[in-house]
Amino acid sequence: MQTAVAEDQAYNAIKEMIVKAELKPGARLVHRKLAKQLGISPVPVVLALRLLERDGLVVNMPGLGAYVRTWSRDEIVDLYHIRAAQESLAASMCAERATRVDLAAILDARDHYQQAVKQDDFETIAQADTAFHMSMVRGAHCAYLETMIHNLSIVNLSINMSRYYLTGQEITSSKNPIWLHIPIVKALEKRDPKAAAAAAREHIELSMELRLKSLDENTGAAKTTKTAMA
Repeated sequence: MQTAVAEDQAYNAIKEMIVKAELKPGARLVHRKLAKQLGISPVPVVLALRLLERDGLVVNMPGLGAYVRTWSRDEIVDLYHIRAAQESLAASMCAERATRVDLAAILDARDHYQQAVKQDDFETIAQADTAFHMSMVRGAHCAYLETMIHNLSIVNLSINMSRYYLTGQEITSSKNPIWLHIPIVKALEKRDPKAAAAAAREHIELSMELRLKSLDENTGAAKTTKTAMA
C-alpha cells in the first residue's frame, strides 16, 4: 500500500515537472536523483517512470536510461490527426448516447472554459479546454475510446504546457477564440452525429494549424538568432 501511494506521488510530481518544463525535453531522468528530490525510495520512482513512458511523456533508451520525450514536428502532426479521428468519433457517439446529465456536464465545461479565457491565464485555459473535451468523450459512453483519448490528452497538454513554460508562447487563449466549442455543443444539443463529428474535427484541425504556426514561428526566430550570432 505504501509503495502504491509513493508511486502515485512520484508519478504526479514528475509529470508536473515535465509539464512545467522543470524537466526539459531531452533531460535525463535519473531515478535515484529524483527519489532523493522527492524524499521517497527509488522503487516507486522507477514504477512511475514506466507509467510516464506508457503515457508518452518519457522514453526509455536501452543502455542509456530514461529521458523526457522530445516531440518532432511530424510527430505532433500525427498526434493531431489521431486526435481528430478519435474525437470526431467520440462527438458522433456522444450526440447519439449522451444523457441529460452528460449534456449538462458538457455545458458546464463549456462555460468554465469561456470563463477561463476571460481570465487570460494560460494554464487555467489549457486545463479547462482538456476538461471540455473529456466531458464530451465521457458522453460517448465508450470506455475504450475514453481511455485512448485520455492518454492522448495527457500528451497534448504536456506538449502545450511545457512549450509555454519554455518559450512563453501560448497555443490557446487569444489564439484559441472563446467560440471554438460552440459548434460542437450546438450539434450535440441537436443530437446530430454528423454535425458533431464535423465540428469536432474542424476544431482539432484549427488547433493543429495554430500549434504548427507557433512552432514554425519559434523555429524561425531561433534560426534568425543563431545567424545573427554567427
